[in-house]
Amino acid sequence: MTRHSYQRGYVSEGKRTRRGLAFVIRYRLRATEGKWTHKSEVLYGLAGKKEARAELDKRIRSSENRPLEQKDLTVQDFVETYWRPYLDRKQVKPSTRRSYESGLRLHILPAMGALRLLDASALHIENLLRGRLESGASPKTVRNVLALLQSIFSLALDIDLIARSPVRKSHKPAVNRCEKPTWTPEQMRSIIENVALVFRPLFQCAMLTGARLGELLGLQWKHVDLGERRLEIRQALWEGQLVAPKTHDSTRSIYFGPALSSAFEAQRLSSRHTTPESFVFCKADGSPLNPDVLRRDVLYPALDRLGIPRSSRTAGFHTFRHSAASLINARTGNLKLAQKLLGHSNLSTTADVYTHTSAEADASAALALEQAIYGDLFAIVPKTENTNSSAVIN
Repeated sequence: MTRHSYQRGYVSEGKRTRRGLAFVIRYRLRATEGKWTHKSEVLYGLAGKKEARAELDKRIRSSENRPLEQKDLTVQDFVETYWRPYLDRKQVKPSTRRSYESGLRLHILPAMGALRLLDASALHIENLLRGRLESGASPKTVRNVLALLQSIFSLALDIDLIARSPVRKSHKPAVNRCEKPTWTPEQMRSIIENVALVFRPLFQCAMLTGARLGELLGLQWKHVDLGERRLEIRQALWEGQLVAPKTHDSTRSIYFGPALSSAFEAQRLSSRHTTPESFVFCKADGSPLNPDVLRRDVLYPALDRLGIPRSSRTAGFHTFRHSAASLINARTGNLKLAQKLLGHSNLSTTADVYTHTSAEADASAALALEQAIYGDLFAIVPKTENTNSSAVIN
């Protein structure tokens, strides 16, 4: 069903001129960018105001024949013409864009791609999300689809192609949050001992820094300062290319203790690639390691040999991060240290406003993690006050 404009426009009273009776009409049209423009004309040679009104109505009806991007623009047209260039302009990370494209391909475009943007309603969104849930999609997946829809329609709203977004708060499904799995110090030590020697420095780095796997695989020797016992997270490896870290706060310095220092020294001695631009953890030819291969062929077999339970998406290298955060909090009582070590953007407003750390405190977090894993081999780290007991590790 074609949607027509409800504007009536304006017709003045007739005014006699040398050219005859004149009527001023005013009405508005959609501009190419989706915004309204106002138009004014003077009509001559008409018998009266009724004819002037008829002429005005013709112009308003003809304005319905707007360009594609305003009248007949479908959701798929909008995504291709406006939303994807918007992502380019915002320099959205490749990993995020891949996730968006998956959501579009699997969920949104099959259900709503052919729908006119102007006709999209809250009911369309409701039916799409309900259909996804009924087909077996998890609530978390549906929430991701909803967030993607919200981004698309928010842009359409911002450039005045629609009057209101069809996405509503009531569309968001509840998600049951489960506690992330962690490994004990004993389990982590066993994992290190059960992987091949060539991979042990990488696994120790994951265990003792809590860094993301992509961040570790993106490390170059220029980012490692053995004298200061500090490494710099300035990039990450994704799909074989170097990209910016996940968030602004993910760009950070990580201090480490003697155990990890020894691991780095051993890695440097055993590697043939030690120039500043060389990857710290790499293949024999110097090329980056593949994270999927590391999980499938190195980590998972070690877990299976040790009888450590694992399930899909809950027992990868990210478990080192959750374990590190839990151990730092248990040993220091200060979640802000864990936040800085792991590069989280937020723990809570309380943590961001009322807790602070120094370089000395940052170093103590790394030492605390080493002591938790290796016992009394190193000096005892003083326990600091917990000023954020209510925050939750993400």
